[in-house]
Amino acid sequence: MATIAYLRVSTDEQARSGLGMDAQQEAIEKAAGRFDAIYRDDGYSGSDSKRPGLLDALDALGEGDQLVVAKRDRLARDVFFSAFIDKEVKRRG
Repeated sequence: MATIAYLRVSTDEQARSGLGMDAQQEAIEKAAGRFDAIYRDDGYSGSDSKRPGLLDALDALGEGDQLVVAKRDRLARDVFFSAFIDKEVKRRG
């Protein structure tokens, strides 16, 4: 079972405000302990469905793996897109 971390910031302001990549990684480490892989999207909106880091993270998931984010809004800003991601993760076991 692998733990896959996903980090995202959409603006430089977010990075400076404490929601940056380092803060997200620290939050994931605190909550999940270790992780086996980390995928990042820097400068992508949470509503963008074609984020390369997210797509790679989803492709890396196998049965029994878990996808971990620091906050739900780092995964998706749109409730329907978030539901799609949830469904895709569950489909992969």
